[in-house]
Amino acid sequence: MSTGQMILGILGFALVTAILYVWGLRRSMTQGADLERILLSKSAGKVVHYLKGHDQIDLAQMAQLCAGVKAGQFWSRRRVAVQDSRAFAPRLARYMVDQQLLEELSGGRYRLKP
Repeated sequence: MSTGQMILGILGFALVTAILYVWGLRRSMTQGADLERILLSKSAGKVVHYLKGHDQIDLAQMAQLCAGVKAGQFWSRRRVAVQDSRAFAPRLARYMVDQQLLEELSGGRYRLKP
């Protein structure tokens, strides 16, 4: 193996290492937002499943459905869970309305968007 090949090999290894480091750093910086999005999505799935059998839902019922929901990424040990479901329910409702899953009715009630 010549000296030029060794230098190219070392530079290639350094480049790959730098790319993996930046990728991992970026993943760790956005992990909190990703976990929150996963938790909202998982909770929204529970609400949609409930609404397939029922006509309407209010915030108190959303809070009951979302109590204890946990979310995590498969490559990480870090997990998030709904601890205060009453505080989480309005944020979930706003997320679902923004995602056009629900439509808001009068009196703080919601239903599936047709």
